[in-house]
Amino acid sequence: MLGQYLVYLTFTVSLLSTIFYWYVLQSKSIQFLNYARNLFYISVVGIIAFSSLLIYFIFTHQFQYNYIWGHSSTDLPLPLLFSTFYAGQEGSFNLWALFTGILGIPLLKYAIKRNYEIELMVVFGSIFSVLLLFLVVKNPFTFIWDVFPKELIGQGKIPSTVTKYIWLNQTEGIWAMVPVEGKGLNPLLQNYWMVIHPPILFIGFTAMSIPFSYAVAALIKRDFQSWIIIAKPWIVFGSMILGCGILLGGFWAYETLGWGGFWGWDPVENSSLVPWLVSVASLHTMRSQKNTQGFIRTNFILSILCFLLVLYSTFLTRSGILGETSVHSFVTPGAFIYWLLLGTILLFSTMGFGFLIKRWKEIPKPESTYSILSREYSLFLGASVLVISSFFILIGTSSPIITTLMKGKASAVEINYYIQTVLPLAIALGILSGLGQILWWKNTPIKTLSKKIFLPVILSLIFTIVSYYFGATELAMLILLFSSFFMLSVNLIVLWKILKGKIYLAGSPITHIGFSIMLIGFITSAKYDSKQTISLEEGKTISALGYNLTYVGYEPLERNNYAFNILVNQGENNYTVLPTMFINKQDNNIIRQPDILNMLIKDFYVSPLSLEDGKAAGQEVDLVKNKISTINGVSLKYFGYTFVQNQKTGNELTLSIEYKNKSVKEIINPKMLNMKGEVSYSSVKTKDGEFDISIISVNPAKSEEQTTAKILLTSLTSVQEPKKETLIVEATIKPLIILVWFGTAIVMLGYLITLFRRIKESR
Repeated sequence: MLGQYLVYLTFTVSLLSTIFYWYVLQSKSIQFLNYARNLFYISVVGIIAFSSLLIYFIFTHQFQYNYIWGHSSTDLPLPLLFSTFYAGQEGSFNLWALFTGILGIPLLKYAIKRNYEIELMVVFGSIFSVLLLFLVVKNPFTFIWDVFPKELIGQGKIPSTVTKYIWLNQTEGIWAMVPVEGKGLNPLLQNYWMVIHPPILFIGFTAMSIPFSYAVAALIKRDFQSWIIIAKPWIVFGSMILGCGILLGGFWAYETLGWGGFWGWDPVENSSLVPWLVSVASLHTMRSQKNTQGFIRTNFILSILCFLLVLYSTFLTRSGILGETSVHSFVTPGAFIYWLLLGTILLFSTMGFGFLIKRWKEIPKPESTYSILSREYSLFLGASVLVISSFFILIGTSSPIITTLMKGKASAVEINYYIQTVLPLAIALGILSGLGQILWWKNTPIKTLSKKIFLPVILSLIFTIVSYYFGATELAMLILLFSSFFMLSVNLIVLWKILKGKIYLAGSPITHIGFSIMLIGFITSAKYDSKQTISLEEGKTISALGYNLTYVGYEPLERNNYAFNILVNQGENNYTVLPTMFINKQDNNIIRQPDILNMLIKDFYVSPLSLEDGKAAGQEVDLVKNKISTINGVSLKYFGYTFVQNQKTGNELTLSIEYKNKSVKEIINPKMLNMKGEVSYSSVKTKDGEFDISIISVNPAKSEEQTTAKILLTSLTSVQEPKKETLIVEATIKPLIILVWFGTAIVMLGYLITLFRRIKESR
């Protein structure tokens, strides 16, 4: 009961602190200021105390608590055991509230020095109290017998089969059984990147509440200009941490989920991306306001939206509303939390935009004194592109809600929606990110602009032509590459000049350099990768994608998992990859995890699809589009394939093959279905009853006429020798994916330099 009481007490103290701050603000009397301040400190101590208690209970396997039983087990190593702290609904709210309290301490001291304490803590204290309210409703210290009373509570003599129990009322003989083992951690979360990814993401969520708090506090104080100097270090910090969390999540997906990518436009991914894009936009408009006193209202709106979009993303991902249209596992939190989430969004929307509307006419609106060829205009357009991008992504992510309201049935947009809407905006962003660095404030003479832009344009054209030579022939990709090279070239030139003088100004060009490198890595690794599905019979070497692969059997790993041992050879280089595949005990689904050969200019990515035991052997037949293959009197003509993407029902690939045997002629359509990484095959029996035909692999080519497929032709009338154990894998070459991770590191470096600069300015 101690944990539950600590949660209730901490919430009460936090709420009292906020009420005292509000009273001081309204009464203009500071006699209760110390009470408000000390109560906030106590509430932070309280959340640290019960969070530490929860971690202790997790480490000591206290399965009498429903949360710990539902997400933990005794076989987890210490780092993964720690990650169970935030693996579920209650724990994630706890983590968010914990970081809000901890960040509140330096924020409070920072605000005191800048005469912003009272107004700021009214807003920030309200946010902290609401997060604690979520823990009151979804308490991580709820006993398991309160959740399952019929199954666990008994009265009278304790059965001999019950090995662990607790007396609830020994006088009346009422006892409760305690599980000796927990359900365990979701296997997809059993990755060491997940130990650090969620905490970083939630620090970013917490930090997004600080610009919101400063914006509302500034509106209360009628401080329309200087607040951005005080708030900007916090929004740089929040944007940096949230961006880092998003990218770590992408790396986890790439390394763990097995589909070969790092971004799938899933609601969980998008819900973090949208507030981050808005935060980046606000950084650019704040910079413009600092130099020109413009965009005052814009900065209030963007700072308010940063946090409201975090709340909306929490509603999307924690309410269960997208459970049928997302590949992630969403839980249903219960009606009270559902409405509490909606109420929270309404509360802080009213708070933020209410004060903005109230002060709207008082906010000065300086006359525009800058031209189209100015840094201000470029920053405004760049911020607009970011906000428009976030709007399109938000619409796509919210499509299940929109379609439910309009049609009564939830449906998600296809991935192509995001690509088609974001691609032109990414091109514009690259050009603007370059122009913004070389344009002057107020106005730039055309002659000066022409001189500055000449070298970057020439370099970008050269790099684009080289890219075309190496296979980037699509016009849209060439334009995007030119835009990325232009951003890279301009910022490298600007950085070179800065390094000769004021190094502390290098944050902006370094960040843009990192982003341009990331963008180039996105294009090369996602658009120009090479894939092949391979059937690896044990002991038999198969050539694919320029490598020789030999499956030599499987070996046991920790916690009853198994790895498939594949020898990879290319010339004199020999490697071993160990992709894994095992049963998820929680839902009996198969979990497939890849193994990756990280090389300098590419990754060789191997993901397991299925394991076939010894069975009747068939004949593998290679098919080329519109060509006839003849096998033992059977004629097969391959017409191509159709591919249908659907997040809900899975991605379905269907071959079209003309089958001729004696007097029989028919079109057959074997299928392959990929449902959330689980691949299944649908074979076709010919009408003459002679053969069963199934897909082994399909290899798309740049030219449609060069598309090939491999099928298995199994005789149904003749007795054949059993086949050896066969591992089906998908191998992928991801060119220059290192640029994504290298660019990420450079972006974070740029953020750090900018953060130190903004902290110095705020003093």
